[in-house]
Amino acid sequence: MRYWLVLMSLVTFLSCSKKSDQQEVWIYTSLYKDTIAEMTPKLEKAFPGVKINWYQAGSEEIAAKVNTELMAGEPKVDILLSSERFWYQELSDSGKLHKFKPANFEMFYDDLKNFEETFHVASIPVMVLVYNNEIMKADEAPKTFKALGDAYLKGKVTGGSPLASGTNFTTVAALQKKYGWGYFKQLKENNFFFEGGNSAVIRRIQNKEKAVGWVLLENILRFKNEDPRLQVIYPEDGVVTQFNTLAITKKTSSREISEKVANWMLSPEGQEMMIGSYMYSVLKGFKAPTGAPDFMEIKMKAFHWNPSLIKDITKNRDQIKEEFSKIIFK
Repeated sequence: MRYWLVLMSLVTFLSCSKKSDQQEVWIYTSLYKDTIAEMTPKLEKAFPGVKINWYQAGSEEIAAKVNTELMAGEPKVDILLSSERFWYQELSDSGKLHKFKPANFEMFYDDLKNFEETFHVASIPVMVLVYNNEIMKADEAPKTFKALGDAYLKGKVTGGSPLASGTNFTTVAALQKKYGWGYFKQLKENNFFFEGGNSAVIRRIQNKEKAVGWVLLENILRFKNEDPRLQVIYPEDGVVTQFNTLAITKKTSSREISEKVANWMLSPEGQEMMIGSYMYSVLKGFKAPTGAPDFMEIKMKAFHWNPSLIKDITKNRDQIKEEFSKIIFK
């Protein structure tokens, strides 16, 4: 009896030790749940013995959660992957991110390379326009972002909120730089409906609550086969390219496995996953998502980002949100 008690205690000890020694990586991301579901088994195959944990939410919710964790001490998250590019710059400037250089860094488009090495663009979503052809004819559909303020579209247009969505904040910031706050006053007068993220926008257009709006291309292409009513418009005044951004948080523990997982996401296999989710790859020479034009074709007219503009928006991020709220919601 004593022998069995000792044996069972030893088995329990070894089992607990094995479990405690298992490496874990926490990833906080705004990627869609179906993308996470497809990516998880590939990561498990690439990193046997490593437990991959996910927290999925909108970019603004992730930022709030991480900021809270940072205030409490060392964060739980290891890898961040979301679309609020300017927040990553804030984390970088405050020394919260671990520096690493991706193995495929030389394959990045030159204007996407971050030589500070504290974060890196992992994929490129694109903000376009969409309309429901059951309630709007092709010749009625606006051809530009600027046209969304035209009187004939009053009450028919929608978009996500920059207070809830990182890609919508990026879009608002870009359009404010291009057209000024007067443009948003015009949208307000036109009863433009701002609420939620991109999934909410596409639902409103599918449900015929609104006829047209701005939304990420990936949201349209996901539904294209099952809902042919959704028609894409590539605005003549330029799509707004986004930054799905990846970073590793700074911790006292080793960052080795986090670097390996991050490098996998930036590898050809990881980039194929991004393309499969209808985003453009950050690596040169990769094909466009199914149903999308070549990246260089849309990049020619796309809103032009540069380092000084990005730093300016980062510095004034809160003021942009406050001014937007003052115009739209008051």
